[in-house]
Amino acid sequence: MKILVSDFDGVICDGLTEYFYSSKLVYQEIWQDFKVDLDSLQPMFNLLRPVVETGWEMPLLLKVLTWGETTENILDNWPTIREKAIKILDKEGVKVINLAQKLDLVRQRQINKNLDKWLNLHCFYDGVISKLKYLMKQNIKLYIITTKEGKFTRQLLEKADIFLPENAIMGKEVKRPKYESLRLIINTEKVKPSDVSFIEDRLEALELVHQQQDLLEVKLFLALWGYNDELTKVRAKNNPLINALSLANFIGNDVF
Repeated sequence: MKILVSDFDGVICDGLTEYFYSSKLVYQEIWQDFKVDLDSLQPMFNLLRPVVETGWEMPLLLKVLTWGETTENILDNWPTIREKAIKILDKEGVKVINLAQKLDLVRQRQINKNLDKWLNLHCFYDGVISKLKYLMKQNIKLYIITTKEGKFTRQLLEKADIFLPENAIMGKEVKRPKYESLRLIINTEKVKPSDVSFIEDRLEALELVHQQQDLLEVKLFLALWGYNDELTKVRAKNNPLINALSLANFIGNDVF
């Protein structure tokens, strides 16, 4: 049996519109600041999406942009800027857990109020859904590992007529590194690591997988169409352990 394990945001789904809209709602609810023209920051926010590892960082990124931080500095120094921003907000009584909880709440509120409207803030990359359906018909088993809430991921996939078993979508609620989820899938399915392909748009996540001795034979693919910058693309192409995968090659070839 062959298994394809895929990230969701930045590989299957482009959620930039939803990310910004929900981050804007979080910003307005926490800081009650309606004077800042947040919409003018959306192009910078979209450009900087590759620095975000988990959802709570998105409203934090938006807050940092209101401070006038440049895109260049954020791209080069996000971990340092993020920690500095966390300390500043902590003194204001705003903690990371507040950002995470508020983001989940504003998303759930949108879903409860108008599910279709919320779903329509997302779009799937051209050809990806058809490709996944084709692979599943070839008896390739699909798993999703994502930092998005699993229930949100499932709703989006089911809108596209992709229905997966309960355990096949591992969202942020599982609270474990992606390489641990890969290990769990391999053990559960009783397959060899070489039977598993993992596609992800974050190079760091792929590198962490390859650092695991028991996962060295997992085939690793970086989705070049996802949330990564040019420097990351160059690093991936120069790394013989990682397959730099274009959208055209993913859709048009049997690479798994």
